[in-house]
Amino acid sequence: MHTSDPNTRLIGRIERVVRLEYEQKDLTDDTDEDDYYIISNDITVNALGTLKGPGGGRKRPVFTRAVENLPEIGAKCFLLLGEYLTLFTSLVADETAKSKTPLILGTYTMASEAQAILDGNAFFQRHAMVVGSTGSGKSWTAARIIEQVAGLKNSNMVVFDLHGEYAPLSAHPNITRYRIAGPADLDYPKNDVLFLPYWLLGYEDMLALILDRSDENAPNQAMAFSNAVINAKRKTLESENMQKELETFTIDSPVPYSLDDVVAELTRLNEERVLNKATGKENNGPFHGKFNRFLPRLASKRSDRRHGFLFSLKEEQLAVNYLDILVEKLMKANGDQNKGVKIIDFSEVPSDILPIVLSLVARLIFQVQQWSDSTTRHPIAIVCDEAHLYLPNRQAADAAEARALAHFERIAKEGRKYGVSLLIISQRPSELNTTIMSQCNNVVALRLTNQSDKNAVSNLLNFRSLIFQTNP
Repeated sequence: MHTSDPNTRLIGRIERVVRLEYEQKDLTDDTDEDDYYIISNDITVNALGTLKGPGGGRKRPVFTRAVENLPEIGAKCFLLLGEYLTLFTSLVADETAKSKTPLILGTYTMASEAQAILDGNAFFQRHAMVVGSTGSGKSWTAARIIEQVAGLKNSNMVVFDLHGEYAPLSAHPNITRYRIAGPADLDYPKNDVLFLPYWLLGYEDMLALILDRSDENAPNQAMAFSNAVINAKRKTLESENMQKELETFTIDSPVPYSLDDVVAELTRLNEERVLNKATGKENNGPFHGKFNRFLPRLASKRSDRRHGFLFSLKEEQLAVNYLDILVEKLMKANGDQNKGVKIIDFSEVPSDILPIVLSLVARLIFQVQQWSDSTTRHPIAIVCDEAHLYLPNRQAADAAEARALAHFERIAKEGRKYGVSLLIISQRPSELNTTIMSQCNNVVALRLTNQSDKNAVSNLLNFRSLIFQTNP
């Protein structure tokens, strides 16, 4: 589209074409039948950027993703087709390829000779998204990005693989793959198996996992459980002679503790009888019978082998240095002794606790980045595959998903301060949490067939729509 600057063209994408017919007024009897209606074609175009020609220090045309000049009324518009479209897409690719970290996704469908390239550094400096309907190539695109990131110097990425579909990527020399322990891994775990101990869960996350909020005794249960956990953590720190940590720890501090001690204390409170000095008889204690439903529910969770990665722990996972071991595996950047990209297979995690488990890993990464000294902190990207399954809108979230959202929303809003970026991958952007989506500045949008999904992406990108009217 021509603009007021003769050396500048506005580049846009046709959103829709509407053919309208208007009946003319004040027609005479001898008016030809073909003149009864005025026909108009209205074309809606989303402005994408500006193409500047040579001049002003430029030896060749340059495309910028900004709308600097709008077309005047009556300005001429042209379609980019054939070789001209190839030239334009090649120009965009050439500008991106000049970066130090180009990521080649493939070629354009309408211009097969032009490569589609992302600037890897700019792409991960802000939160990003890859969206597309089933079969549009979304997983292939994500795998392509992951594989090329692995080849970059100092790469650092954690991939949440919900279905084990990224397992073939582990053949890459800079990619390692871990599995969350399944029922068959509890007794003799292999080196690629990860346990996520219950003591890494925050207080509210633990309650979301084991507390029934509909129970009339839920407030009493939460209070007593809190006190028991604090005492159990204090006991661990005292036994390890960790005086500095003993003075500053909280209920959310990642300190190992014995769940058996917590259960023993809650059982004591549930059965407690106190002596009434006035009557000389024993009465029920203040928490007597309050845990009749809580304790069996907790026991059921602990005995379920599907939850073994949380509760079936050995001495290694209950040691105070296990957090260091876990962080070493997940967060070390690419180097001589480390692989930069870590894929975590969550396929054996039960779907009802999947949001809690995913948010546990994400929160751990974020908090370690917070605790790290800014001079030694290394940026890290978290790839959230199938994000619509655990990052839904607030209105559609259950208790477990609400807790997960709280952690991911914080990362979306504050993560960049500490070098944590998100890459959200989803086939249903309309179902994603709007707070997290609003922070995604870089979007790779593949084919979307659902109109609500198209609208969600268009609103996110905030296209400037221009309407042109042409006559047939």
